[in-house]
Amino acid sequence: MPDRRLPSVSDVPRPSFTGFLAWRDLDHHVSLLYPREWNATDGVPVQLTPPPFAPCRAVVSVEARRLPTNVEPDDAIILREGLEAGVRSIASAQIERSIADSVGAMVDLELEHSYVADSVGVGAGLTWRRWLRVMYLKDIQFTISAEAEDNGDFEYWRPAFLSIMRTAQFADWAAQATGRSWEAELSQDQELS
Repeated sequence: MPDRRLPSVSDVPRPSFTGFLAWRDLDHHVSLLYPREWNATDGVPVQLTPPPFAPCRAVVSVEARRLPTNVEPDDAIILREGLEAGVRSIASAQIERSIADSVGAMVDLELEHSYVADSVGVGAGLTWRRWLRVMYLKDIQFTISAEAEDNGDFEYWRPAFLSIMRTAQFADWAAQATGRSWEAELSQDQELS
């Protein structure tokens, strides 16, 4: 008789991390933590990618920018509706979940969706899953977009995505390790083990 046990969590391969680095945007005063083994590109947006020897592809894009006006907590619903409309403009997009919240002066949006990549190149024609988090504080917009192919790759990387998404903040992670906040000489990604 075949073994009909459900796979346990330990049967599902998961990435492992040996520590975290603090990515910081000195101009907009936002930061987050990402796995030490990952690579970060310079530029806008910053691209965080797993090491080349990883079993599957993923990318996290990070960008902060100043808006022409302040965002207020009462704007959360209209901002969520705008984000959803933007995602729906992707012909193949399927929204899985969408959340809008405000905590104090901060507005926090999250949306997860799948889509079929239509760009030329690696990944074209494949279904991808994207997790967006867009945070607003006054006139700063902080956007994190995590995506991977929707064939199991996204679930494989979900623990890394979760760490990145949940550590995004309007504060300086490096200050936790050094006691100094937003200092330029700390502009290189700070290791936090």
